[in-house]
Formats: sequence, structure tokens, C-alpha cells
Amino acid sequence: MKNLIIILLITTLFSCNSFINRDVDNKIVAQVGSNKLTLSQLEMAIPENINDIDSISFAQNYIEKWVRDHLLLEKAEINLDKKTQQSIEVMIDNYRTSLLLFKYQQMIIRQKLDTVVTEKQIIDYYKKHADNFRLDSCVVKAIYVQLPKSLYDRYKVRQWIRSKKEEDIISLEDYCYQNARNFNMGENWQYFNRIMSNVPRKITDGSRFLKYNKYIEATDSLYTYYLYFLDYKLPNDTTPVVFVEDKIKDIILNHRKVKLIDDLENNIYNDAVDQKKFIIHTN
Repeated sequence: MKNLIIILLITTLFSCNSFINRDVDNKIVAQVGSNKLTLSQLEMAIPENINDIDSISFAQNYIEKWVRDHLLLEKAEINLDKKTQQSIEVMIDNYRTSLLLFKYQQMIIRQKLDTVVTEKQIIDYYKKHADNFRLDSCVVKAIYVQLPKSLYDRYKVRQWIRSKKEEDIISLEDYCYQNARNFNMGENWQYFNRIMSNVPRKITDGSRFLKYNKYIEATDSLYTYYLYFLDYKLPNDTTPVVFVEDKIKDIILNHRKVKLIDDLENNIYNDAVDQKKFIIHTN
């Protein structure tokens, strides 16, 4: 469909644009001096997922811009001195080399990189580099319960939530399943500010509050909120691994990428040395 659109476009342009090469068999869409824009180049420039009308508009604009750019290029090549043009050629060659190397490296990474990172590998890395992961805000493990104020026996929660007895914690959880609007038994680390956003009480200094308080009870017009802190960490403490698992995985994968590319380059170089594929002239 895209080829058909372009051909129809070119047919239309034949009648009104003298810069179009009339030899359709050569598939030259536009020409400025010795520079030629071919149909295949135009086709590659048109995005895949656009409709027919947008494709025609894009092609028209692309051709006109190509012509304008190459007219200006002609002037630049005439007026820029030889040294400047030579330096540009070096830059172009360096860019081409960098781009080819990058594309090749990305292909090797896609084909050969081991992307499986196990929980053990994450934990091992975390233990070795724990000092690199520091909190910038308070985190807590806390039992959180939100109950309707209409419950006559909600007073039981106050006792259960602060108890160390396993049977009381079980009773609390059972009660919450039956009655709570929302609850969390504190198995996982959470950001202090996030859990406090669920409670109608404003804490301005989380670090100070956590040092001197383990329990909060608050109410609004509909609910009573119970919050009991089982554990906490303050800013600059070591970050619990759960918050940095994804980051550690990315680090491990990046290390693998670097090693994969280093090994590739070294193997190619060593093979070239063995086979005498290059000469370095020192004089």
C-alpha cells in the first residue's frame, strides 16, 4: 500500500515539479545536482502506522525539505574551505563507526545476554553493597486497620493490635477479614508517608515521631483508624532490599552487558593478533 501511495504521489508531482526525474524506471523522486532521492529512500522515511492521506502529505513535505536541504548543501560545499570539509568528513566517519559498533553490540546483547536474575543473586549483591543503598525517607512495617465507627466491638482491636501473642494477632486478622474497610498486617515495608496518607492525622516530622511513638488511633466522620508500628527505618539507614530489587537487577544486567561486550572485543582482538590481521606502524 505504501509503495502504491508513493507512486501515485510521484505521478501527481510529475506534472508540477520539474525537479522530478521523469525516468520512472530509475525510481528517482527528486534530484539536486548529482544528489538523488530515490523512491526506496522516500519509502523508508515514511512512518509505518499512518493513514494514506497522512502518507501523501508526509511524502510531499519530505521531498520539498530534501530539495531545500540539498540546495543549501550545494552552497555549503562551494563556500566552506577544504579544511572544514575534511574535518566534517572525519566526524561523519567517526559517527558512522560509532553507530555501526553500537548496533552490532546491541545485536550481540539481544542474542547472548543472560537476562535471568535470581532472587539469590539480588540478595548476594545487596549484602555486598548494602552501604550503597541509603534511605531518603522513613519506611515502616506497621499493622494498619480501618474500621467503621458503627462497630460496637471495635475496642478489641486496640488490645489485639499491640499484643505480642500469636493468638491475638490471629484474632485481629480474622476480625479484620470480617469487618475492616481496609487493613494490612505489617508483613512488608512501606513508606511512612504513604501509609500515613490513609490516616486523618498529620505528622510533620516522621523521624522524631517514629522514635517516640509506636501506636496511632484516629477517627473521622465514618471510620476509626488503628496503626501500630512493628519496625521502622529512618533517612540514611540502609534501604530494605524490597525497595531496591529492580535497581539491583538493572545493575547486575548492566554489569553482564559490559562484560559481554568486553569479552567480545577482546576475543576479536586476540583472534586478529593470532591471525596477523592488522599492522600498527610506529614510525
